[in-house]
Amino acid sequence: MVKKRAIAHVVAGVALLSVILAGAGWLTAPSITRQAVNFEVSTRDVPRYVKILDFLDRHYQYGEIAAGITRGLTSDRERVLAVFEWTQRNIRQTPAGWPIVDDHILHIIIRGHGAGEQPADVFTTLTTYAGVPAYWRTLPNGWVLSFARIDGKWRVFDLISGTVFRNARGDLETREELATNPDIWIGVEPEDRLRLVASSGYLSDASVPTPLRAELQMPWPRLAFEVRQAIGW
Repeated sequence: MVKKRAIAHVVAGVALLSVILAGAGWLTAPSITRQAVNFEVSTRDVPRYVKILDFLDRHYQYGEIAAGITRGLTSDRERVLAVFEWTQRNIRQTPAGWPIVDDHILHIIIRGHGAGEQPADVFTTLTTYAGVPAYWRTLPNGWVLSFARIDGKWRVFDLISGTVFRNARGDLETREELATNPDIWIGVEPEDRLRLVASSGYLSDASVPTPLRAELQMPWPRLAFEVRQAIGW
């Protein structure tokens, strides 16, 4: 009996060691990371554990930044507007002649400037980390608009022009209201506004990306997404 227990312990130990070694091998295996500079994408291999640790560090940093911006604020509206104003102050347009770097949102925050959709990416990520779902989209004419869900409705923001869309009452404009009120578009001829809303149909489209891009910066939503991708679900 003693000999059988000893053998069982040895077998269990070997199995546990095999699992640990397999896990170590998986963690140290190379994983591809990408970075675009002036729209030229380069790739390099880093150990998988480095990529995981970087991901977790960014997740922590986003949470800390969002918490600092919205500390003491109680309503979704207040939190969204605080993140919008912070992004406007801290993420400027990339100066002419500077390289456009596209890799991680945290790097945009550290640099303090971004191009194209990058300010919207910062805004929607920090807004989502502040507890208010948000996403951005590029419209057919190249405009980048951001949407934050406040009081059950998607409100519209333009990070490039610094516009918070409001209705005649001064309330935050909803996506549906904006679709039926094209005159609110700033700097665009009336016929172009009507053509944009009529042709794109985007603002009146109720579809919302699932999961949100910002949620993929969070460990559990990202893990669930990767598992679904792996099993084709």
